[in-house]
Amino acid sequence: MYREIQVISLVGIAMTAVLCDLWSGRIPNAVIAVGLAMGLICHFFAEGAIGVILSLGGMCLPMLLFGVLYYFRMIGAGDIKLLCVAGSFLGPTGVLSCIVRTLFVAAVFSIVILYRKHSLGKRLAYLRRYVCDYAESGKWQPYIEQAGEDAKFCFSVPVLIGILMGI
Repeated sequence: MYREIQVISLVGIAMTAVLCDLWSGRIPNAVIAVGLAMGLICHFFAEGAIGVILSLGGMCLPMLLFGVLYYFRMIGAGDIKLLCVAGSFLGPTGVLSCIVRTLFVAAVFSIVILYRKHSLGKRLAYLRRYVCDYAESGKWQPYIEQAGEDAKFCFSVPVLIGILMGI
């Protein structure tokens, strides 16, 4: 019974986050807070104190894995927080699998976008220039802000798909 509640809750929170992200370009912290609390509660009732430890471990893993990408503004904080919500429900092993699926889906999305916009060369040139500028100056500049609108897509959608693929 706890598994069904866990799945319904996680999918509901993830879908709410995606809708908010698509609508406003942001995932509200209230949605994240509710998701984190629900994940902890589900784990507590299913497995007790061990479940809480697993939930906390699942929350921390996305922050550790994506912290550098966030520092360079290559991924949004809301996307990482959404993966932390998934981790609160799935635990460390489950969220790691979810991250792998999410990155695969995001890669497919990116390839399709690059192909449709005929912008692979432009994007690679931008990345090269960005890395060279950082290496030469040592000054950090947000990647996304300089990348332009054609480099952006809603990462919460691949996160949702990654979650759904694991159910």
